[in-house]
Amino acid sequence: MKNYNRVNPRMGTHNAFEYSNGNIYPACAVPRGLNFFTIQTDGRTTWFYSPYSMVFQGIRLTHMPSPWLGDYGKLLMYGTRQEKVEPLYWGSYDNENVVFEPAYINAYVRRDRYRVEVTPTDTAAIVRFTFDSEGTLNRVMLVPDEYDYELDGNAIIIRTRQCATYKYRDGKGVVEYIRILPSVEYKLTENECGLAIETKEDVIELKIATSFISDAQAKINFDREVAEKTFEEVKTDAERIWCDKLSKIEVSDEDEKKLSTFYSCLYRAFLWPRKFYERDADGNPIHLNTSTFKAESGYLYTDNGFWDTYRTLYPLLSIIDRASYAEMAEGYLGYYKDTGWLPKWVCPVNVNCMPGMLVEATMGDAITKEIVKGELAEEIFRAMLKDGEVAAEVPGEGRVALTEYRKYGYVPYTVAKESVNETLDNSFGDYCIARAAEKLGYNDIAKKYFAYSKNYKNLFDKSTGFIRGKDEFGNFRDEVFDQYAWGRDYTEGSVWQNGFGVYHDIKGLDELYEGHLSEKIDELMAAPPIFNIGGYPREIHEMSEMTALNYGQCAISNQPSFHIPFIYSELGEPKKTTYHLHNLLSKFNSGFCGYPGDEDNGSLSSFYVLSAIGLYQTAPSSNIYQCAVPYVSRAVIKLEVG
Repeated sequence: MKNYNRVNPRMGTHNAFEYSNGNIYPACAVPRGLNFFTIQTDGRTTWFYSPYSMVFQGIRLTHMPSPWLGDYGKLLMYGTRQEKVEPLYWGSYDNENVVFEPAYINAYVRRDRYRVEVTPTDTAAIVRFTFDSEGTLNRVMLVPDEYDYELDGNAIIIRTRQCATYKYRDGKGVVEYIRILPSVEYKLTENECGLAIETKEDVIELKIATSFISDAQAKINFDREVAEKTFEEVKTDAERIWCDKLSKIEVSDEDEKKLSTFYSCLYRAFLWPRKFYERDADGNPIHLNTSTFKAESGYLYTDNGFWDTYRTLYPLLSIIDRASYAEMAEGYLGYYKDTGWLPKWVCPVNVNCMPGMLVEATMGDAITKEIVKGELAEEIFRAMLKDGEVAAEVPGEGRVALTEYRKYGYVPYTVAKESVNETLDNSFGDYCIARAAEKLGYNDIAKKYFAYSKNYKNLFDKSTGFIRGKDEFGNFRDEVFDQYAWGRDYTEGSVWQNGFGVYHDIKGLDELYEGHLSEKIDELMAAPPIFNIGGYPREIHEMSEMTALNYGQCAISNQPSFHIPFIYSELGEPKKTTYHLHNLLSKFNSGFCGYPGDEDNGSLSSFYVLSAIGLYQTAPSSNIYQCAVPYVSRAVIKLEVG
């Protein structure tokens, strides 16, 4: 339990729209569980949890992957002894002594004098309310979004529809089916807030199971996971699962703060992506087809943006959790079979945000590392190849401006926003397709795509020494180039953060700099941490975080800078990598302000974990890891092969 006890789920949970210390909430769940549970302190915003708030609004069943994307299928639960119904309930609670563990929440609500505890399973949980014994009527409120309900014997059946409206298609949305069985005799009433479970008992346990498939499947999940189990048994099982995952890497160091930060980050890496499949009565995996909203056989995973996670999360999982990685790859292929395209940002349907189709990197890595083999690898490769060959008609499906990218060898800024990132990500995606083709013996395809992967060179401006946006006639955007301007041709940064994103060909990039790329990165590290808002309407939080980090233009707070310290190792200067890396890792801690920027579904956590043990894969699909001196004293990685 020592690693489990080192985890602080509240690491990085002090956030706001304007500034991120992680942009996350503390999640009580089993690894990759269908449901997460947390405390809500302010439901008026997607930043619904603050570790400093003394306000308790309820236990929230949530699926939110990011405050920028919103929640779906949520349910709020709280106890009350008040006769008056409050549309927005809140009460004071003992925040100083609240217990938050990966598999357990324990909080005391002072206003209504009760303790609430939560412990989870894969698709279910038990929530226990213990009211101070006063002989009064006790009430547990269930507050879903748009919903309907019915009773099935003593069980309460709730069907709630997702609240993030942009995820609807043709007026249809994902429905979550929730089955709740109270442990006591109760009266169920409905008011303007939701459903009220009323009882004179002081201890009320709610056994809860959910499904995104059907009421019947929710009952299957219920019967399998919580029907015959006590609260303590569920908690023990969940702790055991976490202890197993957290033992995949055993690190030691004299600084206990480092260990707490390490295992808090490793916990985050095992939360995402979330399972979006369930098991039928025979134990077979089934999932909701988010295109037809019908059940299909097979795996599916959700709440994952590949632009964020391909760089660190999946390379980490390829070392310590290959079995889950294989299941994820099969699940993303399932998404392709359901919809005709590999996903870009899935939550739980495809969301059109961020450049590139970086699922190509995740799938390519799975093939080249033989995480997937045989016919499964062949099917995945054909899906990847469609990204590189077929221009999509619907935004968000396939690559942006593929036709123009193939025609000009780059994406013109007159055709698409963030054109430099689109070009660099497409070039890297072409490399991943080439590597997968090479692995599977398609040498002609590999040769063609390796040639495509050099397209980044078409945007290099020798006169300024930067990769820049061009129009369709080959003209660079501005006569006077502002190297500190964010946006326009770049994603969440300027050219300093984005212009070195040639993950697969650092030596080729060095040739463009005539062998002086290392000196250019020295310049990046020493430059002032300044910015101009450029193409953005205002200062965005990533700008604020870079200046607060105060480490030159190396904004390790955001994904495009993750690989920059390792460029030195690629160029044969690992001492420089180690120097900068250790300085940057010191910016992390396991406290409420623990991350230097958005954590983004395990990506920043995985950066810390990999970097702390001295490994980084600059180019997923390459099978090459760069090395640095570890930040911790000792690390033992437990591989699945022994």
